[in-house]
Amino acid sequence: METTNIVDIFLKCNINLHPGTLSELSKLKDDEIERILKKAKDGPRVITPEYFKTLIDKEEEAEVLVRRPKKRVHAAEIDSEIKIKHERDVTNKSFSQGDIEGFIKYFNNKFERLAKILKERDILRDTTPIGRIKEGEVKIIGMVCEVRNSKKGHIILEVEDPTGAVPVLISNKSGELLELSRNIIRDEVLGIVGKTWKDMVIADEIHFPDLPVRRETKKSEVDIALALISDTHVGSTKFLENEFKKFIKWTRGEIGSVKQRILAEKIKYLIIGGDLVDGVGIYPGQENELEIKDLNMQYERIAKYLEGIPEHIEIIVISGNHDAVRQAEPQLAISEDFAPQLYTDPRIHMMGNPCHASLHGVDVISYHGRSLDDIISTLPNQSYSKPEKAMVELLRKRHLVPTYGGKVPLSPEAVDYMIIDEPPDILHSGHAHHIGVTNYRGVNVINSGTFQEQTSFQKKLNMMPTPARVPIVDLHEMTTTIMRFM
Repeated sequence: METTNIVDIFLKCNINLHPGTLSELSKLKDDEIERILKKAKDGPRVITPEYFKTLIDKEEEAEVLVRRPKKRVHAAEIDSEIKIKHERDVTNKSFSQGDIEGFIKYFNNKFERLAKILKERDILRDTTPIGRIKEGEVKIIGMVCEVRNSKKGHIILEVEDPTGAVPVLISNKSGELLELSRNIIRDEVLGIVGKTWKDMVIADEIHFPDLPVRRETKKSEVDIALALISDTHVGSTKFLENEFKKFIKWTRGEIGSVKQRILAEKIKYLIIGGDLVDGVGIYPGQENELEIKDLNMQYERIAKYLEGIPEHIEIIVISGNHDAVRQAEPQLAISEDFAPQLYTDPRIHMMGNPCHASLHGVDVISYHGRSLDDIISTLPNQSYSKPEKAMVELLRKRHLVPTYGGKVPLSPEAVDYMIIDEPPDILHSGHAHHIGVTNYRGVNVINSGTFQEQTSFQKKLNMMPTPARVPIVDLHEMTTTIMRFM
């Protein structure tokens, strides 16, 4: 607004402006000037710079109005301390032929490593191989081959190890143990304490690999934050472009309240948990919901958006089932052939799925989350509206894809990349398109939602997205704030 117009609208309300006040008002937007005028009507007839400052201070409790000279952002003054654990990334290390020998190596590796975790417990240190159990009390570690319910309401497990197999019965009268056993799925590794009866074991205790009950969550020594997003689905007609642009503007400090802008200044890292684009041919009828039908152009568009993220923010990108990678997990990083623009940006780290990283000493596992489909469809009391509950089950099983032959195709690598050997400080997933945050035994469990409205395919699955919400983790305090851009 021109200075003469500013003077006129204040004079109409019998308010005079000090020259210093007029100079400051000229820096504001029209709607901001109108709000100041509204507040000034009940005050003195001359707005001095001192009185103007009190009006601004009151206004800044809700929103920053003054366009101050550009300053260095807080996180920009801090050097990055990002350590990606490349040995845990399958990219350029996948040699699986998908043959029987490969599957044997895969399951043996899975069993040995999860058994090692279980044996860290005092009660399971003296287990007996299944092929050598004798009558009486037994302690075994086995992989679940089958879960079934008997006519009398018992749960019967078929468990095996490299030496043999044995049925395990959980009695319908075992109370809490029976309820605990309802969360058992095929192919997970368990510790079982019980006694033999005929040709089976009657279970008295079931032990999941789980996390230690008491563990200290690591925190950053400096006051920085991590932003977590996923499932942007650029290229879809349901992609929320305006809301995504708002998120980017917020990271630059251009919008938001004072408190929100201070939080934005802390952001040092951004992780995108897969499904950057909507892809092509992912589900029946998808072509009818695509704004961009060329895969390379979809990646070109998301790269253009990410250029708007402040330069001091390091970005980790992992792949998802809509991205241009194999469907089998673990997934490789998105190929440079499809997304060359993402590879030319030095801030962007293109990684496979899952990705293990340390950010200023805070350990993060980012996994797209497709196995949540199996957990939600198989176990009781699970739903897409509470994806964090399903993620907790992954932690209890110490495996990101605990079952084989379900909704998630698995590549039988010689090393199981999906095992959670060391508990992270943050477990981040997406895929469910629903925001979810909880804490389980010191691990911040976060599902980052989506930037896509409900699609027709999701409607059939009864998936109700919570789009345009972004979890921001203060790595110094290990607290999470949900920012809404819709």
